[in-house]
Amino acid sequence: MTELSAFTGDDLDLILDTPGVVMKGAIVADGHKNALAFLKEVTAGAKEFRAAQKHENAFVKAVATALRERGTDAETDDRELPFDDQAMTQALKQAQAATALLRERAEAPDAEAYGAWLLQIATVISESVKTKEGGFFSKKVAVSEGERVFLEHLAQAIGR
Repeated sequence: MTELSAFTGDDLDLILDTPGVVMKGAIVADGHKNALAFLKEVTAGAKEFRAAQKHENAFVKAVATALRERGTDAETDDRELPFDDQAMTQALKQAQAATALLRERAEAPDAEAYGAWLLQIATVISESVKTKEGGFFSKKVAVSEGERVFLEHLAQAIGR
């Protein structure tokens, strides 16, 4: 198993900051500014962060535990929502950089589990609120078109 203590400075910050950045990217991916939807998405993300503290992969578990100890919690981190495409772009760039770093310096199963966890965070958030795509009389969908595109780009960024 790769030890989180093997990373320091900017590398450690990248590994620890990326899950929160991915969460923000997933939240804004639907393109809507709805306070209730925002709260549901933040809550879904927070549950995923807590669940990761019991993750089957020890490295992901160590990252989630370090986030909790660091005081970075999805529910308390940045109540302000960046409603722009920059959040998604930043999430994709950072996810790509973090997974590339782990592929280079961590054991393969740990790098794979971390990337899968990032995708899981975004998926859970995307599926947490059903939205109407086509207007008032359209049916609700679990994942909007914007969220679907974000999830596809995230999967590509992490090499899945």
